[in-house]
Order: sequence, then structure tokens, then C-alpha cells
Amino acid sequence: MSEPSTSYERLRRLGITSWSIAGIALVVAGIVWFLYLLRILWPPLVLAGAVVYLMSPLVDRMQKWRIHRLLGSFVSYLLFIGLGVLFGFLVVPIIGDQLAEFADQIPQLVDDIGVFLVDLGERLGLSVGAGSALETLQEWLADFFNQESIQQMLTQVGTFARAGLDVLVVLALGPVLAFYILVELPGFKERSRLLIPERARPEVVHVVSQVARVVGGFVRGQLLVALIVGILSSVGLALLGVPFWLLIGLIAGFLNVIPFIGPFAGGFLAAVVSLVFRDFSTALWSVVMFTAVQQFDNHVISPNILRSRVQLNPVFILLALLLGSSIGGFFGLLVAVPVAAGLRVILGHLWRTRVLEESWDEAAEAMITEYEPPQRESLVGRRRRAIELGEESPAGEGDGSGDPDQ
Repeated sequence: MSEPSTSYERLRRLGITSWSIAGIALVVAGIVWFLYLLRILWPPLVLAGAVVYLMSPLVDRMQKWRIHRLLGSFVSYLLFIGLGVLFGFLVVPIIGDQLAEFADQIPQLVDDIGVFLVDLGERLGLSVGAGSALETLQEWLADFFNQESIQQMLTQVGTFARAGLDVLVVLALGPVLAFYILVELPGFKERSRLLIPERARPEVVHVVSQVARVVGGFVRGQLLVALIVGILSSVGLALLGVPFWLLIGLIAGFLNVIPFIGPFAGGFLAAVVSLVFRDFSTALWSVVMFTAVQQFDNHVISPNILRSRVQLNPVFILLALLLGSSIGGFFGLLVAVPVAAGLRVILGHLWRTRVLEESWDEAAEAMITEYEPPQRESLVGRRRRAIELGEESPAGEGDGSGDPDQ
């Protein structure tokens, strides 16, 4: 009687698990569809969330110092704006000079490309004379400035203007939303906790805290990593004498927020600029420098900054990036990895606690990797630990080292 009942119980548990997974998948699909319908709201919310995750530790620390949360949020914003102004004074003039230099070199670059094309055509046995090239250019200009082309240009300008306006709206609404969220964050957390059924409240709070720890650490850590990578890349390109070194370094640092994209984009840009304005040797050294920065980031910077992380397979990261870009464009790329990490924590918790029957802490330890950097121990600390482990006798016991007369 025990064997059939055990088999029935296993079959029953498997059926419940299967239907639960199907239900969760259906709910997730419905949520994704609903979020896609509200995609216009997500860019300012994403920016607000990044600002909240960035400033929340400082505001919480001020609140522990008995500083009102409204005042702490205001001071944090002043500090953030001050750092932005300082960054502008230090970086914007250099960027302006490099953009002006690039604009000055465009005519020479166009001439060089023309000479290269003529030389390539002669090598391939094609007739590319100056007269035919001029006639072709005149025909192209006549076709380019017809009424249909002008209407298409105006349409593209209008599209670009709308995109610029959307960016301005995001930049304006994001910090405002973040300020109100920072001020009301404790009350929002408490009201959200009370909305959860009391029986499921402890588990939901535990899972949400794990997700917040992983996503918050990712956002703050990834921004800091991007800043460090941008500085290292800019300094390396400047030492190599690559033109527009600051622009390329900033692009590489900014794109470093998206996995697999920052270093490759920076190395590609540096190589192309070096080939066009310098030589092959500079391009090669630029690629070597970006490879070194990437390795330094993977083995030193990120492990020490991103302490709490969820290990995601590179294939799933790429799929998450593709899905995020198809749903939300560039903002979808930015949030794809943290969203995938959060879903990994939630689904992993459900699987390990419901199917594998692990405890909450065991499930968290199995999914979230905690990196602790090695700490150097002083001589006194090593001696004390050796005494506690019984590997060394205390001074004056057994070896006579504590008796000055011996």
C-alpha cells in the first residue's frame, strides 16, 4: 500500500508543479504584453529607478543620522547636480574641441576617400575619371534635391525632432519621479507589504529583498564599473595618441553598461579612427589596450564591485538583450540583464523551494554568488588565529619563549 501511495504522491506533486509552471508562464506572458502596451512610460521609470538605486543608500544613511528623508533627498540631489556640473566643466570643453577637430577634418577625409576610390577603380580596371565623377556628383545632387527627396528629409527631421523631444521628456520626468520615490520609499514599502496576504507575506518579502539586493547592486555597481572603464579607456587612448580619445572612451564606458557591447564597440571605434587618422600600429595597440581593460574589468573591477550577483549563462544574456531591444529599443537593452537576473531569482526560488524542497536560505545561496575579496591579515591576527587553532602555543607555555632567563 505504501508504494502506490508514494507513486501517487509523486505524480500528484509533478502535476501540480507542471500546472504551476504553465500558469506562471502564462502570467509572465500577460505581464510582458501589458508592459509592452505601456512602453511609453518605461523610459522615465527606468531612469527614475536607476537614480533611486544610486541615491537610496546615501539617503538611508542620512536618515539613520536623524536627517529628515526630504532633506536627505534634497542634499543627495544637490551632490549629484554638483558632480554633474564638475564633470561638465572638466569634460565638455575637451569634447567640444574634439568635435570641432573632427568637423575640420571631414573635408580632408572626404578627399582621401575619393582618392582611394579612384585608385581602387583604376586597379580594378574601371574608368573613374574626374569628369565622369563630377557628372555623377551633379546628377546625384539634382536627384537629391528634388521635391520627393526634400519631403523625405523633412519627414526624417521631424522624426528626429520627436525622438529628441522624447529624450528631453525622459530626462525631465525621470529625476522628478526619482525624487518623490526617494522621499516616499519607506512608506511605499510598508503599504506594499500590507497588500500581500499575511500567510505569504514573509516569503514574498524575502524574495523581493533578494531581487532588490541583486538588481540594486547591479545598477550601482555597473554604473561605477562603466565610469572606471571609461576613464581607463580614455587614458589609454590618450597615451597611444589616438584622435578623439575622450569621445571614444566615453562611448566605451557608457556602452559598458550593456554586457558584451562596450569593449567591442570601443575597440572597433578606436581601430577605425586609428586606421583613418594614424596608422595600423596604433590601431593594433588600441585593440590590445581595450582587450587589457576588458580583462582587468572581468577579473579585478567587476568581482570587487558587483559583490551580489546571479550567474547567468551568456546565451541567456544574449537572448535577454535581443528580447529587450525588440520590446523597448535602447532602454530595453539597458534593463534586459537586471530584469533577467530578477526573474532568475524569482523562478529559481520557486523551483528550489517547491520542487527541490530547499529552504529559503539554501535557495538564495545556490543562486546568488557573494564575492568577498581576500583580506590581508596582520601578524598579530595570524598569530592569534594560529593559537586558536592549536597550531602554536601561547608565549611562555611549553617552548620557554616567554621566560627571559631561558
